[in-house]
Amino acid sequence: MRIGFLGGTFNPPHNGHLNLAAQWAKRLSLDRFLLTPTGTPPHKRNSDVPGGTRLEMCRIAAAETGGMLEAYDFEVRRSGQKSYSVITLSALHEEYPDSEIYMVMGADMFVTLESWYDFERLKTLATFCTMPRDGITFRQLEAHRLHLRELGCAGLVADLPEMDISSSEIRRRVCVGESIHGLVPDGVEEYIYSRRLYSKQK
Repeated sequence: MRIGFLGGTFNPPHNGHLNLAAQWAKRLSLDRFLLTPTGTPPHKRNSDVPGGTRLEMCRIAAAETGGMLEAYDFEVRRSGQKSYSVITLSALHEEYPDSEIYMVMGADMFVTLESWYDFERLKTLATFCTMPRDGITFRQLEAHRLHLRELGCAGLVADLPEMDISSSEIRRRVCVGESIHGLVPDGVEEYIYSRRLYSKQK
């Protein structure tokens, strides 16, 4: 089985995430693609939106893709423990033995991959996939992919188009009363407003 994996805070998940997952799923001929919201991110402050709420939004978003995506709850279930990728990927291999795992990540994360927690173990668990973004070029990423290969780490760089959407911009829009229609799946939009997430008035 070929499994795609995209981790993040997903605060909230948006159409850019879904578009990214769809492109990689097609390019890699994946059987499953997992959206994995972090419980306690190792490099970020805790979100004021609980992990269970972000997981539910991922489930709603995944449901609107017609089965292409799934929400994976491993990191949220480890409430209070830091979410290191090596732990999550190890758990995925236990749950889906003999599977090939492709971890999709931002260009900024890809170029610092060898500094991640327990890299020696991490590099054996997945193929790490990225695309040019935020001023990091395809040539730079391809050079780093070759560097990672020398370290025994498999990578893949693809020049894929992306949607210019960010979770922070969605939160800002909700806070000031601007529309987020078309930026998130319809079900996620409804969920955000029904729960008054990101609004000044709780």
